[in-house]
Amino acid sequence: MSTVLSETERVRGVARPGQPVADPAEWRGRELDAREGWFLRFDDGEIRDLLDMCRSVGDVVGDDPGGLVGMPPDAFELGRFGERIPHVRAELKDGAGAVMLRGLPVDEMAPIDAAIAYWAIGRQLGEPMSNNPQGDLIGHVTDLGKDYRDPAVRGYQTRAAMDYHCDQCAIVGLLCRRTAMSGGTSKIASSVAVYNDLLVRRPDLVAALSQPVCWSKHGEADAGEAAYYESPVFNFLDGYLCTSFGPMHIVKGHALPETPDLTDAQLEALRVAEDLADEHRYEIDFEAGDIQFLNNFVMLHTRDAYEDWPEKDRKRLLWRLWLANDDLRPPNAYALQWRRGVRLADTAERIRLS
Repeated sequence: MSTVLSETERVRGVARPGQPVADPAEWRGRELDAREGWFLRFDDGEIRDLLDMCRSVGDVVGDDPGGLVGMPPDAFELGRFGERIPHVRAELKDGAGAVMLRGLPVDEMAPIDAAIAYWAIGRQLGEPMSNNPQGDLIGHVTDLGKDYRDPAVRGYQTRAAMDYHCDQCAIVGLLCRRTAMSGGTSKIASSVAVYNDLLVRRPDLVAALSQPVCWSKHGEADAGEAAYYESPVFNFLDGYLCTSFGPMHIVKGHALPETPDLTDAQLEALRVAEDLADEHRYEIDFEAGDIQFLNNFVMLHTRDAYEDWPEKDRKRLLWRLWLANDDLRPPNAYALQWRRGVRLADTAERIRLS
């Protein structure tokens, strides 16, 4: 597949504060259907080559997924699917900012093989980062029965509807292992479109989100370390708009005793920006074997609340990759805070499958 993007997709201007931003990652709702190249299906030959690669790597790591840690990208021979990787990179950097891969036969694969295939593809796009203080390089997005309102709880540990947000890395990957009994629809939105529409409708709110706000670390900090950090939502760096967004993350940050209350303007700005994201959303019902990659500097995502299966081995499960990649956009303060992922003094990187 060609890595050349259309002239329309390549339009990008120098992003400046207070001015509309021309960027290939700007799209609204169903406009994404007209974009070629962001939604890809594995073909039979690609799947055969990936399964061959899984067997080859499996001979090295056995049943221990931890053996994947430290393996360089060129240790994985992706075969015919490897020809798609330059296109995937280009689409994330200079296209829609989102890539959806459909058709990995995870229901027919052993968990270790699914992990090898997913890890191998992710390694072509960036360097894996720890998702949590325990050092998980493949995070488990599943309901742990926790309360999303708890200051120390992250949304992925619940089955509640989440806010629109970006993750704490350059690229986030989600592999759907199992779907919910009902609900859980994935939603993505262009943060470039959110910025441009907010600039037209409420430029005063753009100004409110262009100043630093406090973000909670969700209790994931070493003793003596600050419980929050600061970063604007809208950042202009080297001619790029680099967005970070997460209303719950910010509200929890400003609820800490050592941080100031959010102003009325900041609260309204978060609400209106999230409303715009929902207005411009594109919805995707994940299927088992889907892999979604998002450029967090230009994309927001969320999911609906869901009802899960009563059986533990049927419960909704997504595997998450956080990938560092310095080639997408200049890192803002939000990204710099998590440059090495969630790491504490005693964090030891690992991969677990259950």
